[in-house]
Amino acid sequence: MKPARKGRGTETALLLFTAVLLSAGAARAQTSADRASVGFTFKRGTRIGLQGEKLDGHLQLDVRPMLPSFSLGQTRLVPLLGFSTEWMGMQRRGRLLNSAAGELGGKLQTFQLGLTLVRPVTPRWLVLVGASGTASTDFSKSFNLATDTSWSAFVMANYFIGGDPRTTLTLGLASQYPFTLTPVFPLVGFAYHKDPYVLELGFPRAALLMKVGSGLEWGVTGALDIQVFRVHAPEGSPLPASVFARETSLRFGPTLNVRMGRGDLWLSSSVGVDFMNDYALLDEDRKRIASDFSASTKPAPYLRMMLSWRPPHHAASDRRPAGASAPDTGVMRGGSQPE
Repeated sequence: MKPARKGRGTETALLLFTAVLLSAGAARAQTSADRASVGFTFKRGTRIGLQGEKLDGHLQLDVRPMLPSFSLGQTRLVPLLGFSTEWMGMQRRGRLLNSAAGELGGKLQTFQLGLTLVRPVTPRWLVLVGASGTASTDFSKSFNLATDTSWSAFVMANYFIGGDPRTTLTLGLASQYPFTLTPVFPLVGFAYHKDPYVLELGFPRAALLMKVGSGLEWGVTGALDIQVFRVHAPEGSPLPASVFARETSLRFGPTLNVRMGRGDLWLSSSVGVDFMNDYALLDEDRKRIASDFSASTKPAPYLRMMLSWRPPHHAASDRRPAGASAPDTGVMRGGSQPE
C-alpha cells in the first residue's frame, strides 16, 4: 500500500490506511480429502464506512503443493507448505476523487511452513501433533520477524468409527501466538466419506456434498476465517506508524465439484456470500482501535475456483494411513496472527 501524499486531511489518510485491508489467508483446501490445491477467490466490492467509499473487488490466489511424507517407525512426518497472495484496491470516489491512480491498491504475500506428526496408537485411534509458522509481507517495508510472523500448534485425535477411516470423529486443541481473541481454542469435527455423501461438520469449516456418479459432487461449503496482519499508516495519520488490521469472514455458498477425466484431479467452483465481512484496526496489544472512521461493511458475494488433487481413500482394513493432511487450525491467520 502506498502512503497518502503529504498534506491530505486526516480523514483521507485514515481512509487510505483502512483500504489496506488485505486478507492474509494461508493456502486452504476445501475438504480433508484434498492433498494439494491451487485456488482463486474473487470477492465483489463492498461499501465501507458511511461516506460512500467502496472497496473494489479483489482477487486471492492460494497454492498448496503436495510434499512427500516420511516414516520414522510407525510415526509419519507430513510437511506443510502454503502460499497466498491477494490483490485489492479502493474506488476513487467521495473524499478520494483527487487521489492519484495507483495509490489505493495493495498486494499482500503470505507464506506458511509446518510439520505434522501422525501416529496410530490403536486400530481405531490416530494422534496428530503439529506446528506451523506464517509470514506475511507486502514487500513495501522491511520484514519484521516479531510483527510479521505468527505461530500455531495443535494436538488432536482421530477416532475411526467402526474401524473405517472414512468415518472419523476429531477432537483436539490448537494454540496461536500472538492472539487477539483467545490463545487456545477447541478443534472438533465429524467426517463421513462414503458414497454418495461427503459430509464434514466442524470448526472452522464445513462441507455437505452429494456425489452423482464417480465424477460429480454438489452441495454447500462454508468457512469462518479471522485474519490479522500488520499494516503501515500513511503519512499524516494520527495512528501509530505500524498497527494491525483484522478481517473476519463467514462464507457459505453452493459448490460444484467435477472430476477431470478419470484421474484424481478435481475442479471445484463455489458462489456464495461473505455474511460477516467485518474489518477492524488493532493496536499493538491486538485491541480494537475506537474511531469515528469505523470500517463498517456490507455482506459481499464471492466466487471461488479451485483445482485439487485427491488420492484414493485408504481401505477400511488399513489401520496405518500413509499420511494425513495438516488440519486447518487457522481460524486466525496472517502476519502477527496465525480456507
